[in-house]
Amino acid sequence: MTTVSDEDRSEVLKVPDFRNLWLANGFRDASGEIAGFALPITAVILLGASPVQMAFIAMCANIGYLLFGLPAGVWVDRMPKRTVLSAAETAYVLALASIPIAYLAGSLTVVQLMLVAVILSVAEVFFGIAHLSVLPLILPKKRVSDAKARLTTSSTSISVIAPAAAGAAAQSIAAPVLYGVAAACQLVSAVLVRRIHPVEPPPPQQVQRNFRAEIIDGVRIVFRQPLLRLLLGQTAVNNLGAGIMIAVMAYFLLDTLAIEPWLFGALSAVGAVSGLIASLVCPWLRRRFGEIRMTMLFSGLAPVAMLFLPLAGVLRDQAIVLIAIGQILLGSALVGRSVAVAGLRTRVTPNRYLSRVTAAAAVVTQGATPLGTVAGGFLAGVWSAQTALWVGVAVMTVPIVMLLRSPLRAHRTLPPEWEIDD
Repeated sequence: MTTVSDEDRSEVLKVPDFRNLWLANGFRDASGEIAGFALPITAVILLGASPVQMAFIAMCANIGYLLFGLPAGVWVDRMPKRTVLSAAETAYVLALASIPIAYLAGSLTVVQLMLVAVILSVAEVFFGIAHLSVLPLILPKKRVSDAKARLTTSSTSISVIAPAAAGAAAQSIAAPVLYGVAAACQLVSAVLVRRIHPVEPPPPQQVQRNFRAEIIDGVRIVFRQPLLRLLLGQTAVNNLGAGIMIAVMAYFLLDTLAIEPWLFGALSAVGAVSGLIASLVCPWLRRRFGEIRMTMLFSGLAPVAMLFLPLAGVLRDQAIVLIAIGQILLGSALVGRSVAVAGLRTRVTPNRYLSRVTAAAAVVTQGATPLGTVAGGFLAGVWSAQTALWVGVAVMTVPIVMLLRSPLRAHRTLPPEWEIDD
């Protein structure tokens, strides 16, 4: 296994396996950004999707962890991580490529968008669990936070360019055709993933591995470890509120506020710029204030950022400025919290349980998102998209209260007694 010593402060990109993973992530992020831009344009403008239909698309895009989260953790633990990553990448390519093919054949429907969203969501479950599990196999645990910061920096850099470029391209290219570009980027990512060679830990010495028992092991660790338990509840409530907003956000911007597609992409890029800046300063913030303080800071920033979205519906004359401010704050909040939490979770979880723990936590945290989208669609259908946004903001304020009322607020960094070395 290639490693970087604690004394060596050189870049993690000098590790060949991580460099290949980093490049693969770059193409995958570009694919995700392009597809993420094309989806609401295709659904709302081209196919005339209603707020309720948009909510169902959002639910389908986040349903994977509810369907396969727990068993996926065990399966990924039992399988070579590179194999899982490659299989997920292949599913991405095929699903994305089906959309421009159907469009050119004149048969594209909202139902197909939902089906593709389900496939991508399930593939994301396996990819996400394997991806987090593979980092400690190619880098020392203490460098995972640095690696996560590097990946996040690249991801946010692409988030600056891709939505704006896709918005410009959408002026002359039909949005469904952009899915073909996304599929091509995903294909390059799949090739690069095949070039990493993580050294897998040996399986536990036992005569028979009990599938149900292995699932329970992951769940037990999540609920017994104080930090994991707190992050589980805090993230689940946050994602519930975010799901309410995700359900109607694109419809609110493209239909209610009638924002042009190019401006829709540009606003996404504005948020990505702040995320890029945040990713660059996160390593310094982590050393200066500690991961726990970072988690609390950026968790509190998220609902403040989202407040500007429904506010734009009240102050229509200043809508673009308000949305831009919200995107700037949100970009920083998402990136900052992601970097801080990634390092914490890996340091309190044994390597052999990491996939199962990741899956067990994700079933609750990611599973809350589709529940939120259903609630968002209901609120938009009964009242309005703007009402759903206000409710989403209110729900997203609860997690910061949870953090402030927890014993964690007394700590700056991870307590040594919580850390796991193996």
